[in-house]
Amino acid sequence: MYSEKGGVGKSALSAGLVAAARRRKLEVIAGDLDPRGTFTSELGISEDNSPAFCMNDLLALDPQGQTGLAAEAFADTSEAWSGVRVIAAERALANRETDNVAVGLEFRLRLGLKGLIGADNVGILDLPPRAGGKLVTSALVAATDVIIPATLDEDGRVGAKEAVTTIKLVRDLGMNPDLRIVGIVPSMVPGGRNTLKDTIGKYLADTYGPLYRDDLAIPRHSVRQQTRFACVPITEAPGREAAVLSAVYDQILTAAGVKV
Repeated sequence: MYSEKGGVGKSALSAGLVAAARRRKLEVIAGDLDPRGTFTSELGISEDNSPAFCMNDLLALDPQGQTGLAAEAFADTSEAWSGVRVIAAERALANRETDNVAVGLEFRLRLGLKGLIGADNVGILDLPPRAGGKLVTSALVAATDVIIPATLDEDGRVGAKEAVTTIKLVRDLGMNPDLRIVGIVPSMVPGGRNTLKDTIGKYLADTYGPLYRDDLAIPRHSVRQQTRFACVPITEAPGREAAVLSAVYDQILTAAGVKV
């Protein structure tokens, strides 16, 4: 999940997709590359159960040709998220942006995940809202597909535009030439008539054509904030709004090529 603006729903979408994949009985590896750790927190990992090994450690270590993370590299989630293996974030992860290494940091996540993602599991990465940089590049080099959430306002428009530019650069430099944009997904869309919402939506559709996926629009519902605060999967929340959101997350998983 990537946008170069914050507050557009990246972490919420990441956790929603984890919940949808978990309901499909898939094994999930969740990686948080944002030092703020919002995704990590929603998956039930706090200072009380903070893991000894985090994304910061993975990117700081020289893999020396080793691939595939050991089981102890993954954090233990809360019971609500059982079955999800998390590579957690911490504030110190921000230090990796200034590492003075000649080569290799941007490829360490891909090496760590090598051999761990197969037909029966899925990896979901939440990226920080940055214009490139080593954390973003590490994730884009490791990924197969990118989903760009965009609120239908100026922040969403700019964040999507800059994300597309950075993804193109990673592909053009040969760092991950097969990286695919699944789509620009309208995020936290308000109900009712809204001139700005309609104008930004039309702009994104006109600019990006089929990359703009208004068929996968994520509505704004208060239950999503409630489940995030409670650190529980949206798929386990009661009510019509939770069912609507769960269905949308499931559709986005399918669009990303995750088998039912």
